[in-house]
Amino acid sequence: MRNWLLFLFVLFCHYVSAQPTVYQGFETDSAAIPRGGIAFLNTFIQANLRKPIAVEAKGMGGLVVVGAVVETDGRVSDVKVIRSFRPDCDREAVRVFSLYNVWKPAHKDGKAVRQQVNIPITFKPNTPFGYATGERIDYFDADQKLTSDSTRASYKQVAPVDSAGLPTGDIVLYKLNRKGWKEESRLPLIREKTAYRTSSEKQGQLIGYRNGNRQWEGQMFSVNNKGSLVSQAFYKNGKRSGVELNYYPNGAIAEKTDDFVDKNVVTSWYSTGQIKQIKVQSLDKSGVPKAPDQVTAFWDSTGRQSLKDGNGQVVYQTGIISYADTTRHTEFVEKGSYENGFKQGVWTGSYADGSYFYEERYDKGICQGGKARLAGGDTLRYTVVEQMPEFKGGMQGLGNFLSENLRYPNDARRARVQGRVFIKFVINTDGSVDDVRVLQGIGFGADEEAVRVVKASQGRWKPGVQRGKKVRVSYNLPINFVIP
Repeated sequence: MRNWLLFLFVLFCHYVSAQPTVYQGFETDSAAIPRGGIAFLNTFIQANLRKPIAVEAKGMGGLVVVGAVVETDGRVSDVKVIRSFRPDCDREAVRVFSLYNVWKPAHKDGKAVRQQVNIPITFKPNTPFGYATGERIDYFDADQKLTSDSTRASYKQVAPVDSAGLPTGDIVLYKLNRKGWKEESRLPLIREKTAYRTSSEKQGQLIGYRNGNRQWEGQMFSVNNKGSLVSQAFYKNGKRSGVELNYYPNGAIAEKTDDFVDKNVVTSWYSTGQIKQIKVQSLDKSGVPKAPDQVTAFWDSTGRQSLKDGNGQVVYQTGIISYADTTRHTEFVEKGSYENGFKQGVWTGSYADGSYFYEERYDKGICQGGKARLAGGDTLRYTVVEQMPEFKGGMQGLGNFLSENLRYPNDARRARVQGRVFIKFVINTDGSVDDVRVLQGIGFGADEEAVRVVKASQGRWKPGVQRGKKVRVSYNLPINFVIP
Protein backbone atom coordinates (compact mmCIF):
# COMPACT_ATOMS: atom_id res chain seq x y z
CA MET A 1 0.00 0.00 0.00
CA ARG A 2 2.82 2.38 0.90
CA ASN A 3 4.44 1.82 -2.52
CA TRP A 4 1.16 2.54 -4.32
CA LEU A 5 0.73 5.81 -2.40
CA LEU A 6 4.31 6.77 -3.29
CA PHE A 7 3.66 5.96 -6.97
CA LEU A 8 0.49 8.14 -7.03
CA PHE A 9 2.34 10.97 -5.30
CA VAL A 10 5.13 10.85 -7.90
CA LEU A 11 2.56 10.91 -10.73
CA PHE A 12 0.80 13.93 -9.17
CA CYS A 13 4.08 15.80 -8.77
CA HIS A 14 4.99 15.03 -12.38
CA TYR A 15 1.59 16.33 -13.57
CA VAL A 16 1.95 19.56 -11.61
CA SER A 17 5.50 20.17 -12.76
CA ALA A 18 4.53 19.39 -16.37
CA GLN A 19 2.02 22.28 -16.54
CA PRO A 20 3.26 25.03 -18.90
CA THR A 21 4.47 28.20 -17.20
CA VAL A 22 2.04 31.10 -16.87
CA TYR A 23 3.82 34.35 -17.70
CA GLN A 24 3.04 37.93 -16.82
CA GLY A 25 2.67 40.34 -19.71
CA PHE A 26 6.00 42.06 -19.07
CA GLU A 27 7.77 38.68 -19.25
CA THR A 28 6.68 37.99 -22.83
CA ASP A 29 7.94 39.29 -26.17
CA SER A 30 4.37 40.16 -27.17
CA ALA A 31 1.54 40.21 -24.63
CA ALA A 32 -1.88 38.59 -25.08
CA ILE A 33 -4.52 40.96 -26.47
CA PRO A 34 -8.20 40.57 -27.45
CA ARG A 35 -8.56 40.03 -31.19
CA GLY A 36 -9.76 43.33 -32.62
CA GLY A 37 -8.51 45.27 -29.60
CA ILE A 38 -9.65 46.08 -26.08
CA ALA A 39 -12.57 48.16 -27.42
CA PHE A 40 -14.24 45.04 -28.87
CA LEU A 41 -13.78 43.19 -25.57
CA ASN A 42 -15.40 46.06 -23.67
CA THR A 43 -18.29 46.20 -26.16
CA PHE A 44 -18.89 42.49 -25.72
CA ILE A 45 -18.74 42.71 -21.92
CA GLN A 46 -21.17 45.63 -21.66
CA ALA A 47 -23.60 44.03 -24.14
CA ASN A 48 -23.65 40.75 -22.18
CA LEU A 49 -23.45 42.05 -18.60
CA ARG A 50 -26.71 41.52 -16.67
CA LYS A 51 -26.79 43.67 -13.57
CA PRO A 52 -28.24 41.75 -10.60
CA ILE A 53 -31.69 43.09 -9.73
CA ALA A 54 -30.75 43.88 -6.11
CA VAL A 55 -27.83 46.03 -7.29
CA GLU A 56 -29.87 47.68 -10.04
CA ALA A 57 -32.59 48.56 -7.52
CA LYS A 58 -30.08 50.54 -5.48
CA GLY A 59 -28.67 52.21 -8.58
CA MET A 60 -25.20 51.11 -7.56
CA GLY A 61 -22.14 51.16 -9.76
CA GLY A 62 -18.85 49.47 -9.08
CA LEU A 63 -15.76 47.73 -10.39
CA VAL A 64 -14.83 44.05 -10.46
CA VAL A 65 -11.36 43.01 -11.59
CA VAL A 66 -11.19 39.48 -12.96
CA GLY A 67 -8.04 37.51 -13.63
CA ALA A 68 -7.60 34.66 -16.11
CA VAL A 69 -5.04 32.70 -18.04
CA VAL A 70 -5.02 33.23 -21.80
CA GLU A 71 -4.15 29.84 -23.26
CA THR A 72 -2.04 29.30 -26.37
CA ASP A 73 -5.20 28.65 -28.45
CA GLY A 74 -6.70 32.03 -27.49
CA ARG A 75 -9.22 30.72 -24.97
CA VAL A 76 -9.34 31.68 -21.28
CA SER A 77 -9.09 29.44 -18.23
CA ASP A 78 -8.93 29.79 -14.46
CA VAL A 79 -11.18 32.88 -14.45
CA LYS A 80 -11.44 34.31 -10.93
CA VAL A 81 -12.04 37.53 -9.04
CA ILE A 82 -8.96 39.62 -8.24
CA ARG A 83 -10.86 42.60 -6.84
CA SER A 84 -14.37 42.15 -5.48
CA PHE A 85 -17.35 44.51 -5.60
CA ARG A 86 -20.25 42.35 -4.43
CA PRO A 87 -20.62 38.55 -4.54
CA ASP A 88 -23.53 38.71 -7.03
CA CYS A 89 -21.68 41.14 -9.30
CA ASP A 90 -18.49 39.10 -8.93
CA ARG A 91 -20.29 35.99 -10.20
CA GLU A 92 -21.75 37.89 -13.14
CA ALA A 93 -18.37 39.36 -14.09
CA VAL A 94 -16.79 35.89 -14.07
CA ARG A 95 -19.68 34.48 -16.15
CA VAL A 96 -19.40 37.13 -18.86
CA PHE A 97 -15.61 37.18 -19.05
CA SER A 98 -15.54 33.38 -19.35
CA LEU A 99 -17.62 33.69 -22.55
CA TYR A 100 -14.95 35.72 -24.36
CA ASN A 101 -12.52 33.26 -25.97
CA VAL A 102 -10.96 35.13 -28.88
CA TRP A 103 -7.57 36.30 -27.71
CA LYS A 104 -4.34 36.64 -29.64
CA PRO A 105 -2.03 34.64 -27.33
CA ALA A 106 1.25 35.91 -25.89
CA HIS A 107 4.53 34.89 -27.53
CA LYS A 108 7.96 34.28 -26.10
CA ASP A 109 11.03 33.12 -28.02
CA GLY A 110 8.88 32.65 -31.11
CA LYS A 111 6.33 30.36 -29.41
CA ALA A 112 2.82 30.92 -28.09
CA VAL A 113 2.77 30.85 -24.28
CA ARG A 114 0.21 31.07 -21.49
CA GLN A 115 -0.22 34.49 -19.91
CA GLN A 116 -2.03 35.92 -16.89
CA VAL A 117 -4.34 38.86 -17.65
CA ASN A 118 -6.34 41.11 -15.31
CA ILE A 119 -9.36 42.91 -16.75
CA PRO A 120 -11.59 45.54 -15.02
CA ILE A 121 -15.34 45.09 -15.53
CA THR A 122 -17.52 48.09 -14.76
CA PHE A 123 -21.11 47.96 -13.50
CA LYS A 124 -22.53 51.35 -14.43
CA PRO A 125 -24.78 53.33 -12.02
CA ASN A 126 -28.45 53.65 -12.89
CA THR A 127 -31.61 55.32 -11.60
CA PRO A 128 -32.63 53.41 -8.45
CA PHE A 129 -36.09 51.97 -7.80
CA GLY A 130 -37.91 50.21 -4.99
CA TYR A 131 -37.29 46.50 -4.52
CA ALA A 132 -38.21 44.16 -1.67
CA THR A 133 -38.93 40.43 -1.24
CA GLY A 134 -38.68 39.73 -4.98
CA GLU A 135 -40.89 42.62 -6.08
CA ARG A 136 -40.00 45.77 -8.01
CA ILE A 137 -41.96 48.79 -6.77
CA ASP A 138 -42.38 52.00 -8.79
CA TYR A 139 -44.23 55.09 -7.53
CA PHE A 140 -46.25 57.62 -9.55
CA ASP A 141 -47.73 61.01 -8.76
CA ALA A 142 -51.35 62.09 -9.28
CA ASP A 143 -50.65 62.63 -13.00
CA GLN A 144 -49.27 59.06 -13.16
CA LYS A 145 -45.74 60.33 -13.76
CA LEU A 146 -42.86 58.33 -12.28
CA THR A 147 -41.53 59.76 -9.01
CA SER A 148 -38.77 58.72 -6.63
CA ASP A 149 -40.58 60.24 -3.62
CA SER A 150 -42.90 57.56 -2.21
CA THR A 151 -44.38 60.00 0.33
CA ARG A 152 -45.88 62.10 -2.49
CA ALA A 153 -47.06 59.15 -4.58
CA SER A 154 -50.69 58.58 -5.54
CA TYR A 155 -50.05 55.27 -7.26
CA LYS A 156 -47.61 52.41 -6.92
CA GLN A 157 -46.91 49.55 -9.27
CA VAL A 158 -45.69 46.19 -7.94
CA ALA A 159 -44.00 43.78 -10.36
CA PRO A 160 -42.69 40.41 -9.09
CA VAL A 161 -39.30 39.48 -10.62
CA ASP A 162 -36.60 36.90 -9.96
CA SER A 163 -32.93 37.65 -9.29
CA ALA A 164 -32.21 37.84 -13.03
CA GLY A 165 -35.05 40.31 -13.64
CA LEU A 166 -37.47 37.88 -15.30
CA PRO A 167 -41.14 38.39 -14.37
CA THR A 168 -42.67 35.85 -11.99
CA GLY A 169 -46.20 37.18 -11.36
CA ASP A 170 -48.92 39.71 -12.23
CA ILE A 171 -48.14 43.43 -12.30
CA VAL A 172 -50.54 45.19 -9.90
CA LEU A 173 -51.27 48.94 -9.85
CA TYR A 174 -52.44 50.34 -6.49
CA LYS A 175 -54.11 53.69 -5.80
CA LEU A 176 -53.76 55.51 -2.49
CA ASN A 177 -56.94 56.46 -0.65
CA ARG A 178 -57.78 57.31 2.97
CA LYS A 179 -57.65 53.68 4.01
CA GLY A 180 -54.34 52.96 2.30
CA TRP A 181 -53.33 51.28 -0.94
CA LYS A 182 -56.16 49.71 -2.94
CA GLU A 183 -55.75 47.63 -6.10
CA GLU A 184 -56.65 49.69 -9.16
CA SER A 185 -55.77 47.31 -12.01
CA ARG A 186 -53.82 44.16 -12.78
CA LEU A 187 -51.76 43.00 -15.74
CA PRO A 188 -51.66 39.16 -15.73
CA LEU A 189 -48.39 37.38 -16.38
CA ILE A 190 -48.52 35.52 -19.70
CA ARG A 191 -46.68 32.27 -20.39
CA GLU A 192 -47.18 30.98 -23.91
CA LYS A 193 -45.58 28.16 -25.84
CA THR A 194 -43.31 29.47 -28.57
CA ALA A 195 -44.39 29.05 -32.16
CA TYR A 196 -41.07 27.36 -32.97
CA ARG A 197 -38.77 24.63 -31.75
CA THR A 198 -35.27 23.51 -32.67
CA SER A 199 -33.95 20.08 -33.53
CA SER A 200 -32.04 19.95 -30.23
CA GLU A 201 -34.57 21.53 -27.89
CA LYS A 202 -38.22 21.08 -27.04
CA GLN A 203 -40.72 23.90 -27.34
CA GLY A 204 -39.97 26.89 -25.12
CA GLN A 205 -42.06 29.73 -23.69
CA LEU A 206 -42.77 33.41 -24.19
CA ILE A 207 -42.98 35.25 -20.87
CA GLY A 208 -44.36 38.78 -20.50
CA TYR A 209 -47.49 40.90 -20.30
CA ARG A 210 -50.29 41.95 -22.61
CA ASN A 211 -52.28 45.18 -22.45
CA GLY A 212 -56.04 45.57 -22.69
CA ASN A 213 -55.85 45.04 -26.44
CA ARG A 214 -54.05 41.73 -25.91
CA GLN A 215 -50.83 43.24 -27.30
CA TRP A 216 -47.40 42.67 -25.77
CA GLU A 217 -46.48 45.46 -23.38
CA GLY A 218 -43.08 46.06 -21.75
CA GLN A 219 -40.33 43.45 -21.58
CA MET A 220 -41.03 40.11 -23.26
CA PHE A 221 -38.69 37.15 -22.80
CA SER A 222 -38.32 33.92 -24.75
CA VAL A 223 -36.82 30.95 -22.90
CA ASN A 224 -36.07 27.40 -23.98
CA ASN A 225 -37.37 24.25 -22.29
CA LYS A 226 -34.50 24.47 -19.78
CA GLY A 227 -35.39 28.02 -18.75
CA SER A 228 -32.37 29.62 -20.46
CA LEU A 229 -32.85 32.90 -22.33
CA VAL A 230 -33.33 32.67 -26.09
CA SER A 231 -34.27 36.31 -26.69
CA GLN A 232 -35.68 39.43 -25.05
CA ALA A 233 -37.29 42.57 -26.42
CA PHE A 234 -39.29 45.61 -25.32
CA TYR A 235 -42.78 46.31 -26.67
CA LYS A 236 -44.96 49.41 -26.63
CA ASN A 237 -48.59 48.91 -27.68
CA GLY A 238 -47.64 45.66 -29.37
CA LYS A 239 -44.78 47.15 -31.40
CA ARG A 240 -41.18 46.26 -30.69
CA SER A 241 -38.98 49.22 -29.79
CA GLY A 242 -35.65 49.88 -28.14
CA VAL A 243 -33.23 46.97 -27.96
CA GLU A 244 -33.76 43.33 -28.93
CA LEU A 245 -31.29 40.61 -27.89
CA ASN A 246 -30.87 37.03 -29.14
CA TYR A 247 -28.69 34.52 -27.28
CA TYR A 248 -26.55 31.47 -28.00
CA PRO A 249 -27.13 28.33 -25.87
CA ASN A 250 -23.97 29.19 -23.88
CA GLY A 251 -25.61 32.43 -22.71
CA ALA A 252 -23.60 34.80 -24.94
CA ILE A 253 -25.42 37.37 -27.07
CA ALA A 254 -25.66 36.28 -30.70
CA GLU A 255 -27.32 39.41 -32.05
CA LYS A 256 -28.27 42.84 -30.75
CA THR A 257 -30.73 45.12 -32.57
CA ASP A 258 -30.82 48.83 -31.67
CA ASP A 259 -33.90 50.71 -32.88
CA PHE A 260 -33.68 54.28 -34.14
CA VAL A 261 -36.27 56.51 -35.81
CA ASP A 262 -35.32 55.71 -39.39
CA LYS A 263 -33.17 52.58 -39.06
CA ASN A 264 -32.20 49.48 -37.10
CA VAL A 265 -28.54 48.75 -36.36
CA VAL A 266 -27.89 45.01 -36.00
CA THR A 267 -24.64 43.81 -34.39
CA SER A 268 -23.85 40.09 -34.36
CA TRP A 269 -21.17 37.97 -32.69
CA TYR A 270 -19.78 34.45 -33.00
CA SER A 271 -20.44 32.13 -30.05
CA THR A 272 -16.83 32.64 -28.92
CA GLY A 273 -17.44 36.36 -28.36
CA GLN A 274 -15.72 37.50 -31.57
CA ILE A 275 -17.66 40.31 -33.23
CA LYS A 276 -19.02 39.17 -36.61
CA GLN A 277 -21.02 41.78 -38.49
CA ILE A 278 -22.66 45.20 -38.32
CA LYS A 279 -25.52 45.99 -40.67
CA VAL A 280 -28.08 48.75 -41.03
CA GLN A 281 -31.75 48.22 -41.88
CA SER A 282 -33.34 51.40 -43.24
CA LEU A 283 -36.98 51.95 -42.25
CA ASP A 284 -39.82 53.67 -44.07
CA LYS A 285 -42.20 56.11 -42.36
CA SER A 286 -44.32 53.25 -41.00
CA GLY A 287 -41.28 51.53 -39.49
CA VAL A 288 -41.13 48.70 -42.05
CA PRO A 289 -37.58 47.69 -43.11
CA LYS A 290 -36.54 48.61 -46.62
CA ALA A 291 -34.55 46.17 -48.74
CA PRO A 292 -31.72 45.64 -49.17
CA ASP A 293 -29.83 45.83 -45.87
CA GLN A 294 -26.54 47.74 -45.78
CA VAL A 295 -23.61 45.77 -44.31
CA THR A 296 -20.93 48.11 -42.98
CA ALA A 297 -18.41 45.74 -41.33
CA PHE A 298 -17.56 42.02 -41.19
CA TRP A 299 -14.98 39.92 -39.34
CA ASP A 300 -14.23 36.22 -39.77
CA SER A 301 -14.13 33.84 -36.79
CA THR A 302 -10.41 34.54 -36.24
CA GLY A 303 -10.98 38.29 -35.90
CA ARG A 304 -9.71 39.29 -39.35
CA GLN A 305 -11.77 42.18 -40.71
CA SER A 306 -12.46 41.72 -44.42
CA LEU A 307 -15.20 44.36 -44.78
CA LYS A 308 -14.67 47.93 -43.58
CA ASP A 309 -16.84 51.00 -44.17
CA GLY A 310 -19.08 48.83 -46.35
CA ASN A 311 -16.31 47.80 -48.76
CA GLY A 312 -14.56 44.46 -49.11
CA GLN A 313 -15.12 40.75 -49.58
CA VAL A 314 -16.81 38.34 -47.17
CA VAL A 315 -17.22 34.61 -46.68
CA TYR A 316 -20.32 33.49 -44.75
CA GLN A 317 -20.28 29.98 -43.28
CA THR A 318 -23.46 28.46 -41.84
CA GLY A 319 -24.47 24.99 -40.69
CA ILE A 320 -27.52 23.76 -42.59
CA ILE A 321 -29.50 20.60 -43.35
CA SER A 322 -28.24 18.82 -46.45
CA TYR A 323 -30.40 18.53 -49.55
CA ALA A 324 -28.89 15.10 -50.20
CA ASP A 325 -29.75 13.73 -46.74
CA THR A 326 -32.18 15.63 -44.51
CA THR A 327 -30.93 13.71 -41.46
CA ARG A 328 -27.47 15.25 -41.80
CA HIS A 329 -26.02 18.76 -41.57
CA THR A 330 -23.46 20.28 -43.89
CA GLU A 331 -21.76 23.67 -44.27
CA PHE A 332 -23.22 26.39 -46.47
CA VAL A 333 -20.49 28.74 -47.77
CA GLU A 334 -21.41 32.04 -49.47
CA LYS A 335 -18.84 34.40 -50.99
CA GLY A 336 -18.98 37.84 -52.56
CA SER A 337 -18.15 41.54 -52.42
CA TYR A 338 -19.80 44.60 -50.95
CA GLU A 339 -19.51 48.17 -52.21
CA ASN A 340 -20.81 50.96 -49.97
CA GLY A 341 -22.56 48.28 -47.91
CA PHE A 342 -24.46 46.65 -50.79
CA LYS A 343 -23.79 43.39 -52.63
CA GLN A 344 -21.92 43.96 -55.86
CA GLY A 345 -20.73 41.71 -58.67
CA VAL A 346 -20.81 37.90 -58.60
CA TRP A 347 -21.90 36.03 -55.45
CA THR A 348 -21.75 32.26 -55.07
CA GLY A 349 -23.05 29.81 -52.52
CA SER A 350 -22.51 26.08 -52.17
CA TYR A 351 -23.12 23.21 -49.76
CA ALA A 352 -19.92 21.43 -48.67
CA ASP A 353 -21.40 18.05 -49.60
CA GLY A 354 -22.16 19.24 -53.14
CA SER A 355 -25.94 19.01 -52.78
CA TYR A 356 -26.62 22.68 -53.67
CA PHE A 357 -25.03 25.56 -55.58
CA TYR A 358 -26.01 29.08 -56.69
CA GLU A 359 -24.43 31.98 -58.56
CA GLU A 360 -25.88 35.51 -58.69
CA ARG A 361 -24.95 38.93 -60.14
CA TYR A 362 -25.65 42.10 -58.15
CA ASP A 363 -25.64 45.82 -58.84
CA LYS A 364 -25.94 48.11 -55.81
CA GLY A 365 -27.59 45.35 -53.79
CA ILE A 366 -30.16 44.42 -56.44
CA CYS A 367 -29.98 40.95 -57.99
CA GLN A 368 -29.65 41.17 -61.78
CA GLY A 369 -29.97 37.43 -62.35
CA GLY A 370 -28.96 34.10 -60.94
CA LYS A 371 -28.93 30.34 -61.33
CA ALA A 372 -29.20 27.56 -58.77
CA ARG A 373 -28.85 23.80 -58.95
CA LEU A 374 -29.69 20.93 -56.67
CA ALA A 375 -27.58 17.77 -56.97
CA GLY A 376 -29.14 15.61 -59.67
CA GLY A 377 -31.63 18.34 -60.60
CA ASP A 378 -32.09 20.92 -63.35
CA THR A 379 -30.51 24.37 -63.24
CA LEU A 380 -33.07 27.02 -62.22
CA ARG A 381 -32.72 30.60 -63.47
CA TYR A 382 -34.25 33.63 -61.79
CA THR A 383 -34.01 37.40 -61.30
CA VAL A 384 -35.67 37.62 -57.87
CA VAL A 385 -33.79 35.83 -55.07
CA GLU A 386 -36.71 35.58 -52.67
CA GLN A 387 -40.37 36.03 -53.44
CA MET A 388 -42.83 35.94 -50.57
CA PRO A 389 -46.11 34.02 -50.89
CA GLU A 390 -48.91 36.09 -52.34
CA PHE A 391 -52.68 35.87 -52.11
CA LYS A 392 -54.20 35.37 -55.54
CA GLY A 393 -55.43 38.81 -56.48
CA GLY A 394 -52.81 40.55 -54.38
CA MET A 395 -53.41 42.59 -51.24
CA GLN A 396 -56.66 43.92 -52.63
CA GLY A 397 -57.86 40.38 -53.22
CA LEU A 398 -56.86 39.41 -49.67
CA GLY A 399 -58.70 42.44 -48.29
CA ASN A 400 -61.83 41.53 -50.24
CA PHE A 401 -61.63 37.91 -49.05
CA LEU A 402 -61.35 38.95 -45.38
CA SER A 403 -64.19 41.50 -45.59
CA GLU A 404 -66.47 38.93 -47.23
CA ASN A 405 -65.66 36.02 -44.91
CA LEU A 406 -64.80 37.51 -41.51
CA ARG A 407 -67.64 37.35 -38.98
CA TYR A 408 -67.52 39.55 -35.90
CA PRO A 409 -67.92 37.23 -32.87
CA ASN A 410 -70.99 37.96 -30.75
CA ASP A 411 -68.97 37.89 -27.51
CA ALA A 412 -66.54 40.47 -28.87
CA ARG A 413 -69.38 42.65 -30.15
CA ARG A 414 -71.20 42.58 -26.80
CA ALA A 415 -67.98 43.41 -24.93
CA ARG A 416 -67.18 46.16 -27.44
CA VAL A 417 -63.78 44.56 -28.01
CA GLN A 418 -61.77 45.74 -30.99
CA GLY A 419 -58.19 45.15 -32.04
CA ARG A 420 -55.79 43.22 -34.20
CA VAL A 421 -55.22 39.46 -34.13
CA PHE A 422 -51.85 38.25 -35.43
CA ILE A 423 -51.94 34.84 -37.07
CA LYS A 424 -48.87 32.76 -37.95
CA PHE A 425 -49.15 29.98 -40.50
CA VAL A 426 -47.17 28.08 -43.13
CA ILE A 427 -47.81 28.33 -46.86
CA ASN A 428 -46.69 25.11 -48.52
CA THR A 429 -45.09 24.68 -51.94
CA ASP A 430 -48.48 23.87 -53.47
CA GLY A 431 -50.07 27.01 -51.98
CA SER A 432 -51.93 25.15 -49.25
CA VAL A 433 -52.15 26.51 -45.68
CA ASP A 434 -50.77 24.59 -42.69
CA ASP A 435 -49.93 24.98 -38.98
CA VAL A 436 -52.26 27.93 -38.30
CA ARG A 437 -51.83 29.47 -34.84
CA VAL A 438 -52.44 32.69 -32.93
CA LEU A 439 -49.35 34.77 -32.21
CA GLN A 440 -51.22 37.60 -30.51
CA GLY A 441 -54.95 37.80 -29.92
CA ILE A 442 -57.69 39.88 -28.34
CA GLY A 443 -59.94 37.10 -27.02
CA PHE A 444 -63.75 37.01 -26.91
CA GLY A 445 -63.90 34.61 -29.86
CA ALA A 446 -61.92 36.83 -32.24
CA ASP A 447 -58.83 34.63 -32.11
CA GLU A 448 -60.80 31.52 -33.13
CA GLU A 449 -62.54 33.44 -35.91
CA ALA A 450 -59.24 34.68 -37.31
CA VAL A 451 -57.90 31.10 -37.37
CA ARG A 452 -61.08 29.91 -39.12
CA VAL A 453 -60.80 32.54 -41.86
CA VAL A 454 -57.12 31.81 -42.53
CA LYS A 455 -57.92 28.10 -42.86
CA ALA A 456 -60.73 29.04 -45.24
CA SER A 457 -58.15 30.72 -47.52
CA GLN A 458 -56.89 27.25 -48.47
CA GLY A 459 -55.96 27.08 -52.15
CA ARG A 460 -55.95 30.85 -52.63
CA TRP A 461 -52.20 31.43 -52.17
CA LYS A 462 -49.25 31.50 -54.56
CA PRO A 463 -46.31 29.77 -52.85
CA GLY A 464 -43.05 31.49 -51.92
CA VAL A 465 -40.03 31.09 -54.18
CA GLN A 466 -36.34 31.08 -53.26
CA ARG A 467 -33.76 31.09 -56.04
CA GLY A 468 -36.27 29.73 -58.54
CA LYS A 469 -37.50 26.94 -56.27
CA LYS A 470 -40.86 26.83 -54.51
CA VAL A 471 -40.38 26.70 -50.73
CA ARG A 472 -42.46 26.49 -47.56
CA VAL A 473 -42.71 29.91 -45.92
CA SER A 474 -43.81 30.97 -42.46
CA TYR A 475 -46.24 33.87 -42.86
CA ASN A 476 -47.62 36.39 -40.35
CA LEU A 477 -50.98 38.01 -41.03
CA PRO A 478 -52.65 40.75 -38.93
CA ILE A 479 -56.47 40.62 -39.01
CA ASN A 480 -58.36 43.69 -37.78
CA PHE A 481 -61.61 43.48 -35.85
CA VAL A 482 -63.41 46.84 -35.87
CA ILE A 483 -67.00 47.26 -34.72
CA PRO A 484 -68.97 48.92 -37.54
